[in-house]
Amino acid sequence: MIEYDKTNCQILSEACFNCNDPYFKPGHSNLPSVGCCSYSPVISLFEIYKMVKQKDYRFFMNEIYNNPNCTIYDDYIIIHAEVHPSFHQKKTDHLSDIEKDDLKLSFSTCQFFQMYKGCTLYPSYKNATCRSFICSTIESQLDDHTQKKMIEWTRTIQVEAQTFNSYHRRVLVKNKLSFKKNVAAVLTYLEGL
Repeated sequence: MIEYDKTNCQILSEACFNCNDPYFKPGHSNLPSVGCCSYSPVISLFEIYKMVKQKDYRFFMNEIYNNPNCTIYDDYIIIHAEVHPSFHQKKTDHLSDIEKDDLKLSFSTCQFFQMYKGCTLYPSYKNATCRSFICSTIESQLDDHTQKKMIEWTRTIQVEAQTFNSYHRRVLVKNKLSFKKNVAAVLTYLEGL
């Protein structure tokens, strides 16, 4: 049901191609089922470091930094999912912010998702969430041993990214570097690691 790809440090499942998780059900019958690929990925220093190490500056600049539907923060970039126009026809005044976000998720598709293929990002460019997330529907079908392994794999993936991001975020702050102010200087810093 799930497997751990050691090369790319990611948890994979064939079940994702036919997502049955009720939380990730499309918000309208005309929308494709994209499962958890309705998420807006946060591209952190860790993923950008991997792009820099591959000398994939063109991908970073074109698909991440200059993406027309992104929000740039000091040390990470959010690539906003594409939201189907029918979401904006929904009445949401009575919903809490969390309920609105959940509803919006059911009308969203990650920009890097492709039907019948899944995620089009290189595995090393996927963030820790994308590399470690397994929905509750799949998790509930795992035996105890596999659930324990999944928890171990998830922790390994998350800790590696969090440790890298935490340390290098402090260095960037100390040196007054940020993606918002001077992206070239941040890339030069990451290149030197």
